[in-house]
Amino acid sequence: MPAQLPLRDSTEIQGDILAGFKKDNVSLLLLQFGDVTAARSWLEDLVPQIATTRQVADFNRRFSEARRNSMGDDPQHLKATWLGLALTHPGFQFFTGKEKVFDSVPGGSTVEAFVQGAADRALALGDTDDSDPKNWLFGYDHARTVHAVLTIASDTEEDLRNELSRQREAASRAGAVVVFQQDGATLPGDAAGKEHFGFKDGVSEPGVRGFEEEDPQRPGYVLGHPGTRLISADKFVVDAHGDGVRPSGVPPWMRNGSFQVFRRLHQDVPGWWAQVTTELKRLKAAKAVDEKTTQEWLAARLVGRWPSGASIANCPMKPTGKPEPAPDNDISFKDDPDGLVTPLFSHLRKTNPRDGLVDGGELVDEKFMDERRMIRRGIPYGRPFNPTQGEGGGADDPRGLVFICYQADLVRQFEFVQADWVNDPDFPHDRPDRPGPDPMVSGQLTDVNDGKVSFESRNAAGERQTTTLGFRPFVRTEGAVYAFSPSLSTLRGLSQGRLEGGSEVPGPGPDPEARPVDAVVPHPEHPDRHLAFRGGKVVPLTSTVRGGDASLAADGAAAQPLSFWDNFTDIKRVDASWPVPDRQEVNGESSHWLFFTGEDGRQYYRHVLVDRQEPPRIRSEGNRARPLSQWSSFAAAPDPVTHVDAVLPIPDKQPGGDGRYYYWVFHTTPAGQRYRIISLQAGGYRDRRESEDSAIALWTSLNGVEHVDAVQPVPGRQPGSAQNWYWVFHGGRYRVISVADGSAHADAVVHPDRPLTG
Repeated sequence: MPAQLPLRDSTEIQGDILAGFKKDNVSLLLLQFGDVTAARSWLEDLVPQIATTRQVADFNRRFSEARRNSMGDDPQHLKATWLGLALTHPGFQFFTGKEKVFDSVPGGSTVEAFVQGAADRALALGDTDDSDPKNWLFGYDHARTVHAVLTIASDTEEDLRNELSRQREAASRAGAVVVFQQDGATLPGDAAGKEHFGFKDGVSEPGVRGFEEEDPQRPGYVLGHPGTRLISADKFVVDAHGDGVRPSGVPPWMRNGSFQVFRRLHQDVPGWWAQVTTELKRLKAAKAVDEKTTQEWLAARLVGRWPSGASIANCPMKPTGKPEPAPDNDISFKDDPDGLVTPLFSHLRKTNPRDGLVDGGELVDEKFMDERRMIRRGIPYGRPFNPTQGEGGGADDPRGLVFICYQADLVRQFEFVQADWVNDPDFPHDRPDRPGPDPMVSGQLTDVNDGKVSFESRNAAGERQTTTLGFRPFVRTEGAVYAFSPSLSTLRGLSQGRLEGGSEVPGPGPDPEARPVDAVVPHPEHPDRHLAFRGGKVVPLTSTVRGGDASLAADGAAAQPLSFWDNFTDIKRVDASWPVPDRQEVNGESSHWLFFTGEDGRQYYRHVLVDRQEPPRIRSEGNRARPLSQWSSFAAAPDPVTHVDAVLPIPDKQPGGDGRYYYWVFHTTPAGQRYRIISLQAGGYRDRRESEDSAIALWTSLNGVEHVDAVQPVPGRQPGSAQNWYWVFHGGRYRVISVADGSAHADAVVHPDRPLTG
């Protein structure tokens, strides 16, 4: 049985951080606001649209599965558009109205770096000369202060344009100014997945504990991704474990968020390759390589990989007459401490030395490198270099990399790697000949060591020799921003001018998977008692209906694991409960369809009976997991139902005038949660779809609800009341809503959100 992966179900952590939007088309809007009231209203409307880890992880899983089934082709029917939001320090000051956002700003801390901002940290990071902030397109001019970075990512250009238009219009209504718009797109054709110099990008991203499954045959590494190390989530998400351990000065409201670095890096493609040609001639003159050595061979040494993404460490010589070697990440430098195969100055070793770092004569434990890892989400911008292409393809046209990374500590991660590894010519330390800075991305090539790097090789006699090469920078920084991607709860608080989310509102604590309510089943003979499915457990609930309120309390001490019930061993998580019409409280038992996630990650359903014992028992009628395809009402409209989230009986149609029972079915789609109306015929339970899918934003009572996790009728207030009450569970909280009888079924909030105690 695979290990629990609670972070995959997070509705607090924004989706780009751990899951990754992974879209071919991206736009980043850098926004500056003027009127705080309008800006807070804008934020309140935006928060329900922001993609969560749960949404993105589920979509990416289904997308990958569909690609495998189609032999590697992208599935045309699966597409989504995602939104993410990060705020700068001035942005937090603006939304709170406070000059002092942090209680303390310790020297040398990530909080200090965040408060100072990217431009003030530029010198230490090597942003000098052409990369000096005074030349930047954004991030430096204080008259054009950036408050927010809004990320829009989509599978198609058309969907991106449409969403970009909507978001620009919404920002304009809020009085915001677009300081800068940065577009990015996957390069076309054979260049897909590569950056403009022509090399595969994003091959060696770290794995995250609690999000990716561990390989039982190789503990500490991600299953199915050889060589990808599993690293604690708190290196990327602040206080991801809920234990209160945070970098110095980081307050509780930053919990479940991540520091974002956004840099626009211009690439001079012809200049870089011309430089490779010049230095290759130098190597040939020194007899360090033979006369047949190609440009690509040397360029691969500068990167540490071949253009295909295959590592030099595992494939020193590119095979001729065969397909390009595949990307790989199972790399060891332990047997190459001096860089004779993969140079010490190569981009791959400069940014992650892995197990081959020797310092003070000792091999450094790879765990030290783990502490420095970042999650990168870069994408190219501009058209590929092609002088014959016409406008957009010339040497002087804008092109480069939209560099984005996430981490829990700016200083210990991004800044350390950039300043102490990439730019330092003396890293690795204590070498007879200084390795030199990273010739691919260092901004200080001309300032430090005169751009010299030491190329180590063996001559024809097998003797060691060092050839000094010289490089100038052909990558320059054209803008940079330090921002922070808060949790969804913190953003909701900010929309009201508060920064109390971390201590009062955010959802998951130490066991995030156990907190959200996934489904609720009522006790057959006790209307005030229910069973709540929360992650891998079943928790008794007690309700109190009094006057204008209906509250719930959970008895966590009486919780039982799913395995406590017979025939539940194949259920990873119960997702929804649907009462079978005309079979409630019959002979002391109630009948339900349970929709659940199996061990393979797919959703199935099963028929169960809940008896009247105290506490009630749940037993399956048969042990067969049935596919959702057996429901004809789940067919495409436009998306097929692949994951049922909640079912809400239409109150005055149980049954309706035609004898059929009608329901609103909430389900997850690539574009977010949607709902449709279906009906059932009692007896044979033949189902049919009665409506197309609609957005949950059409429900007045669900304002601010991103994802309905479960719905349960309030006993005594349903059915037949003029205003029928329901509990709506979402993100670890619940509210009481009313739905009126009649064709319009007007809905309203009876009691606002509160946590489920116990």
